[in-house]
Amino acid sequence: MRKLYVKLYFWIFIIALFSSSAFSQNSIEKKILINFDGICVQNINKLITIENFAVASNWIRVPPGQDALIAPQKKGPSYKAFALKDEKDVFMLGINDADNTSSCTIASKYQNISNFKKILNQFYKLELLDNFAQGIQSTEIYKADLIQSPKTIIILTYGTQPGINFVSIGLIKM
Repeated sequence: MRKLYVKLYFWIFIIALFSSSAFSQNSIEKKILINFDGICVQNINKLITIENFAVASNWIRVPPGQDALIAPQKKGPSYKAFALKDEKDVFMLGINDADNTSSCTIASKYQNISNFKKILNQFYKLELLDNFAQGIQSTEIYKADLIQSPKTIIILTYGTQPGINFVSIGLIKM
């Protein structure tokens, strides 16, 4: 009987181990960064491709004024904002071309900002250029070493108070 309990505990341990592994692999932080890489980073030189993807994928156009998480200070002629609900997660996407720069930004809720930054640093070779806090949010600006465009920066902005767990990550090509 004791042998049966040992086997039972062993299998419970193995199932719990793989369950927590699977959960961390599918974390919201990883989903945000996979979308950011697949949509923004891979297509920063082709904003029309990003727009066409969003339209073909039935992302909802976000009306002006409701795009504060992703709207740039200066909107160019091809500025567009979209939103998608994927299961229980909501993503916002903004693309822009102003002043000879292209940008693509994704925003969503996060669970753990430390986990987000860890995954971000696994995805890309980054150099922190600046960081600052204002009110309830922090911003970090990174120089990114990307194959797609050598002159790019990544701007990470996130809430710093409990309950304000939104993150915005943008790629700007100079």
